[in-house]
Amino acid sequence: MTSEQIIQQAANWLTRLHDEDVTEADRHAFDAWCQADPRHAVAIERMRGLWGSLDTLPAKPARMALNRAFTPQRSRGVQVTGVLGVVLCAWLGLQHLPVWMADQRTGVGERRQVVLEDGSRLQLNSNSAVDVKFDGHQRVIELLQGELWVDVAKDAQRPFVVRTDQGTATALGTRYLVKRAENGTTLVTVIESTVAVKGDTSEGVKVAAGQRSILDHGQAQAPQAIGNSDPDAWTRGLLKVNDQPLDEVLQSLASYRHGLVRFDPQALKNLRVSGVFKLDDTTAALATLADNLPIQVEYFTDLLVVVKPR
Repeated sequence: MTSEQIIQQAANWLTRLHDEDVTEADRHAFDAWCQADPRHAVAIERMRGLWGSLDTLPAKPARMALNRAFTPQRSRGVQVTGVLGVVLCAWLGLQHLPVWMADQRTGVGERRQVVLEDGSRLQLNSNSAVDVKFDGHQRVIELLQGELWVDVAKDAQRPFVVRTDQGTATALGTRYLVKRAENGTTLVTVIESTVAVKGDTSEGVKVAAGQRSILDHGQAQAPQAIGNSDPDAWTRGLLKVNDQPLDEVLQSLASYRHGLVRFDPQALKNLRVSGVFKLDDTTAALATLADNLPIQVEYFTDLLVVVKPR
């Protein structure tokens, strides 16, 4: 059974247990479901945590919908269907609804290359999404989530722009990477030629090959050299690191796995990593880390991995 199927079943159970007509037979059946597979218990706990978080914005409308769904006037079938829809939307992230409708998107652990109508090539990293907006005046790629590699075809009449909510990265005939980081910043790394990076609230900077710039709070930071790193190694299915903090390596590997990779950054703060790992086999990568560092990797089903000092 896939993780997605387990999540759907967990959502079904959660809505059934919150229904006013729930029976003892339902509760016993739920207990049996939890015991049938350790992944079931992990999924239901995550779903319960999400259910409680619906009181916070931007999910408050979802909580209101849940309350309406539980009113006595509605039939059980309508309740379950309505609530299940709300829970599944919340589980996937209400704030990320545009991602579902993106022109191009990838799932967790997936990479995809796309050739655009102008001959430009894109490659989307794991769990990424873009909208493509071409017209007679410009070529715009809206990076909605994740990371994007671009190889731009020449077109003197139409600039090529990658846009996030932090600003823009305009190609000057080049190959480059744009990444939306989990902390809300945008990272622009140039592989070839030059990119003009501009924040929504600041003047722009020019970033040359071998440099990167961070867009933060609408401002473009001064370019910095990337050194010996290989930032587009992921396009070849590799994670190449050179004296990088272990917690950053674990975050990169986690982005290629379904479920959770849990660790305490403070407990691992003195550990650093150099090496090459295959992104399509994160289990092997974690095993290699455990063989070469004073850490242990524990699997609590394929949905939960815990990394801690030995």
